[in-house]
Amino acid sequence: MRRFLYYILSFTILSSCSFFERTDDILLARLGDSYLYESDLKSILDKDLSSADSLAFIQQYTQNWAQEELLLQKAELNIDLSEFDIDQRLEDYRRSLLIHAYEQKLIQQNTDTIVSVASLETYYDKHSDDYILAESIVQLMLIKVSVVAPELDAIRDLVFSKDSIDIEAIEAYAHQYSKRFYYNPNEWLKWRSFVEFLPNNIEKNTLFKHSNTLYIKDSLDVYFVKLFDQKAQGEIAPLEYVEDEIKSILLNQKKLKTVDVIQSKLLEDAKKSKQFEIY
Repeated sequence: MRRFLYYILSFTILSSCSFFERTDDILLARLGDSYLYESDLKSILDKDLSSADSLAFIQQYTQNWAQEELLLQKAELNIDLSEFDIDQRLEDYRRSLLIHAYEQKLIQQNTDTIVSVASLETYYDKHSDDYILAESIVQLMLIKVSVVAPELDAIRDLVFSKDSIDIEAIEAYAHQYSKRFYYNPNEWLKWRSFVEFLPNNIEKNTLFKHSNTLYIKDSLDVYFVKLFDQKAQGEIAPLEYVEDEIKSILLNQKKLKTVDVIQSKLLEDAKKSKQFEIY
């Protein structure tokens, strides 16, 4: 045990000072004819761990390794491989891994990852009923500034303007004075994420009932909010909100189609070359 702790401590010290550049190896534990070395832990040990945490990790890992080795040794002695088709299962698993790896390589080499706007819109139109909002979403602008910030009336007029928004002027002011600024005209924000910006004493259900603007002032800050659009829970989500999800679906369909096409071509080539024959 004392010798084991010495190895553990050596491992801990070395891991914090260029251990992974060493070419020699240190034996940490032995169980019968099985051995555990420093190098076995190289890929799983976090080099940022403290010495104490590294020691605890290595001790626990060694215990787990020993338990697994004991079970494996007992299993090899007491299990009839033919009874459980172990060899066949291993071969099936090996084949599946190889085929999957090759399919992924084919997909990377042959699949176009660009999804056209037309494809997105077509899929969305056909499946829009699948995208019912579980919660309300909004598009808005929000600026939070201190009550002592300068030109509060001016920034209020800019944000609440009924004409086109002078976004450059607003961003310049926000960059200099705001505590929080949010504006992304192409993004839908979850309602609950928005209300987290606001003071806790605000009655959230009454917001935007009579206006698309919101002015809130407490003892420390002033909030200017302008609502551009909103969708309520239970409505169909806008395309922009589910675009990434649809892209993922369409890309996956492309990948599956790529594999199907290549598999069919391989089979046809094998038939033409007489590699594959049915008797």
